[in-house]
Amino acid sequence: MNRINTIGLIGMGNMGLSVGIALLNSGIEVLTNLDGRSQKTIKNTNTSNITIVTLSDLINRSDIILSIIPPSSSVEVANNLSKLSQLTLKPITYVECNAISPDTTKFIEKSFIATAFKNSKYIDGSIIGTAPTDTYKPKLYISGKYANKIEFLKSKAFQIINLGDKLEAASSIKMCYASLTKGTSALWISLLLLSKKLNIFDELIEELDHSQKDTLIKMKNQLPKLPLKSGRWIAEMQEIASTYVSQSLNSGSFDNSAYIYSLVSLIESKEIKDLSNLMNELNINSK
Repeated sequence: MNRINTIGLIGMGNMGLSVGIALLNSGIEVLTNLDGRSQKTIKNTNTSNITIVTLSDLINRSDIILSIIPPSSSVEVANNLSKLSQLTLKPITYVECNAISPDTTKFIEKSFIATAFKNSKYIDGSIIGTAPTDTYKPKLYISGKYANKIEFLKSKAFQIINLGDKLEAASSIKMCYASLTKGTSALWISLLLLSKKLNIFDELIEELDHSQKDTLIKMKNQLPKLPLKSGRWIAEMQEIASTYVSQSLNSGSFDNSAYIYSLVSLIESKEIKDLSNLMNELNINSK
């Protein structure tokens, strides 16, 4: 594969849509399928000039397919596409870009190669960073014996880094990185919720303002936004937890992180004003 002209993109959430637009702006045709997606997603996609097609057309016309979806859907989506490739008689180059554990990507790859049309290729991937903009692009880590098939792709969507032939390397770095980022956010919520239940929330905030001012600023800026996206992070924390277990490490903090994000996802009002408002809502949900 010397040139990538058309990319099939599975997943039109905030990251997927932004990646799709950046690829379009790089001169690459972008196809997607929106079966079962919300009217909001369909509307956003229609305004982006990304072409909406059937899954069969997406397979037939795409040079590569990127999957950018919640980790809870990764196995099912890869399985559906691999089986459909048999019906279309078209080999797929499939890039699994989701936040899944090394064991999960190895499981998907084994099933994918067994069921996809002959000469199909599976590449492990992970996106680190926020959605691409006009002035910023995240990193797409890739790995596996076919990663070199796409490492040359230049676009405004992401900077590609090939981690080599070891299949699960890209998923491995994502699990470690998200342990820090999303794991830290869950820890912050945990300790603030604990202080609320112990009736020393205001006193703790005062102490943090005195001795951990930079951390408190990050808490205030980041945590009230989490109800909008925490539902997608539950499965990711479970994937991280299983990664720790696979390496004979304790998964306790990430089991708790999954629980914390499940509480946050229950907040009906997604417009949270501040930390106090967030803790009041969580205190109700956790009783």
